[in-house]
Amino acid sequence: MNVINLISSFVKITRIKKKITNDFHKIAYFMPETSMDDYFDELDYFVMALEDRRFLKHNGVDFISVARETFKYLIKRKHGGASTIDMQMVRTITGFKDVTLTRKLYEMILSLVVNRFFTKHQIMKCYLNNAFFGSGLYGCKAACFAVYHKELNLISFEEKAFIAAMLLRPKPLKESERWLTLVTSRALYAQEIYPTIIK
Repeated sequence: MNVINLISSFVKITRIKKKITNDFHKIAYFMPETSMDDYFDELDYFVMALEDRRFLKHNGVDFISVARETFKYLIKRKHGGASTIDMQMVRTITGFKDVTLTRKLYEMILSLVVNRFFTKHQIMKCYLNNAFFGSGLYGCKAACFAVYHKELNLISFEEKAFIAAMLLRPKPLKESERWLTLVTSRALYAQEIYPTIIK
């Protein structure tokens, strides 16, 4: 019986390693090249402000947020998923949809692996280039053109805040006043806390 259990465990570990390898190569395919001129722009900082304020301080998993949200869960308070930008990027590229603890743990492992091989700038750009911004809108460039009919490098500070806010409130097929109000409110909040992120 012990031999059977050992074989079963070995097979499971082998499958997990193979899946991590396959998903890592998939992520690497979408990862932008890096250069000496890489820098974070206003849109990047707005996304950090709204999605992951400690993005530049952790290695893919924000264990402080994990501990906080776990505590909230245990005392039955409203809690979030403690997902980092890195984890959201992993979910976006790999297409993970299951809302399970297993999926969350797998995202954490893969995010830690990704951080060993790619820069934070690459991870941010990979996320924004592929993230869902609304009906038929994938990537910040598509979102920018759909909302403002301009290239990303031509939109204003306030408009970048709006695009960042669309990550939580994707653009519906038919815009509504409620959607516009919710995204505008979140964009204004992003502008308020922006100075605390760029310090």
